[in-house]
Amino acid sequence: MQQYLQDIADRCGGTAGEVASYIPELAAADPDRFALALATVDGHVYTVGDAEVRYSIQSISKPFTYALALADQGAEAVAEKVDVEPSGEAFNEISLAAQTGRPRNPMINAGAITAASLVRGATGEERFNRVLEWYGAFAGRDLDVDEGVYGSELGTAHRNRAIAHMLREYEILEGDPEETLAQYIRQCAIAVDTRDLALMAATLANGGVQPVTGERVLETGSVERVLSVMATCGMYDAAGDWISTVGMPAKSGVSGGIIAVLPGQVGVAVFSPRLDAHGNSARGVQLCERMSRDMEMHLMHVGRSSHTAVRASYPLSHLASRRRRPDADQAVLAEHAERSRVYELHGDLLFAGAERVVRAVVDDEPELAVVDLRRVDDVAEVAGVTLLGLRALLREADSEAVVVDPQGVLPDPDAGTELATPRFDDLDAAVRWCEDELLRRHGGAPTTEQQLVDEHPLLRDLSAGARAVLDGELERLEVEEGSVVLEAGGGFAGVHVIVSGEAVATVDGPDGEPVRLVTMSPGTSFGELALGTGDVQETCIRAATDLVLLRLSSEAIERVTRERPDVALEMWQAMTRDGYRVADRALRAGLSRG
Repeated sequence: MQQYLQDIADRCGGTAGEVASYIPELAAADPDRFALALATVDGHVYTVGDAEVRYSIQSISKPFTYALALADQGAEAVAEKVDVEPSGEAFNEISLAAQTGRPRNPMINAGAITAASLVRGATGEERFNRVLEWYGAFAGRDLDVDEGVYGSELGTAHRNRAIAHMLREYEILEGDPEETLAQYIRQCAIAVDTRDLALMAATLANGGVQPVTGERVLETGSVERVLSVMATCGMYDAAGDWISTVGMPAKSGVSGGIIAVLPGQVGVAVFSPRLDAHGNSARGVQLCERMSRDMEMHLMHVGRSSHTAVRASYPLSHLASRRRRPDADQAVLAEHAERSRVYELHGDLLFAGAERVVRAVVDDEPELAVVDLRRVDDVAEVAGVTLLGLRALLREADSEAVVVDPQGVLPDPDAGTELATPRFDDLDAAVRWCEDELLRRHGGAPTTEQQLVDEHPLLRDLSAGARAVLDGELERLEVEEGSVVLEAGGGFAGVHVIVSGEAVATVDGPDGEPVRLVTMSPGTSFGELALGTGDVQETCIRAATDLVLLRLSSEAIERVTRERPDVALEMWQAMTRDGYRVADRALRAGLSRG
């Protein structure tokens, strides 16, 4: 994300526009100052440029004072004083709505001066102090006033003075218009930096809860009203173009700032003092248009988003694969699997969700990362690009990400090449790959298929005599790819140990289509679970590749039990221990997810 923001800042580096000249302090601003900040709803802030350089908030103050008026007076009382209709006029137009006699909306100067008068307080100073504290709650820190800007603007506020007196003439203002004017100009001179503005915007994006402090600043109903007015009126007579091309509620200020809000996801702030013909930061508009297009941030973009895309995260060691391993391999995995992690994602993966996933993985610094997408319905293009960026970061650190993606929701532009991300249809197969990779990195020679078979508890845990008896009962079967080995609903047919190849276990989903449960490889077994389900096979087992199996049939088990009870005791003890091992694995996986 940091790299992306730096890149678009470099690409959108135009020098069009002029600084505001009607306020002497603003006319002296450095036109080449620039900052960009993006704050997520969980409080992480990315910045580029002069993000801690302070400047006066100017008209970006308007939605926040309007919010305070709503909190103090209620929506109905505020609506009696100021409308919420787009004006189509310049921000400093000296006019009221012909139909109502009220200011057209709180984002133009007439409406903003009116909103300032509705803040609770006996005097202008008392009202302003509450405004200052209110802004600080949104920013997450105490703010102060740029007294130089305040004095400069108050001394040249002839047009705003005319507006204030017009409002008093029409009884929109009820007190001294000069006192209200001073309060309004002073609020416009509150000093902020671009990081402050991004967090103020993110507080609105977070439904009124400040992302860093966790304080609820504004109720959700008022947040909706503020954002609605920002969407339709926040960019003055360019509001229509803005909402069509950028698609986020926004507010600009003549000092060069712009804030934009993507509800539920992020707050964005840009600072660049050169203004376009509408009084909006020229470079800021360009950047926001580019970000909205690149990251699919337009509020009309259809998609669902949860507060967090990471459903569960846990170490690989909590979810050992079904493959049996020699003791030496198990020791290597016990030592190194804790540093690799599984990330289960869910919902529609948009920019904000992908950003949180990337940040979680980068913070964990795993040696291997399993990204489980089985519960993800859709991945936005920007989210896919973000996850590819994560893959590049991991590989630079000699790590790797693997994907569980049976539905193919995350396209890989490198598919079919050596750069492709390892991809699997089920979690067990991905975990097995990671275990193999950890053994390759830390454990020396790979385990042979015969060793894997010999490590199966049914064979490994037997005495030499018992093993000899069972070896005489085992049948060797060869099954072609695609063939069904066990039908769902069939009776118990014995224990099948895979010697080579892979098999998949499936059940029928709600739509009648098979749902893959697990992929099984050499050293794993199937069929024995029917013993716990009334001797009924509940899953379909199919050969994913050509298979070689060792089968201990149900008839052979009955024969050994009848003729060699001493061997049968060892056999049943071994199968019971394996059953407990599988149950323990499932329990630990469930606890990890919880």
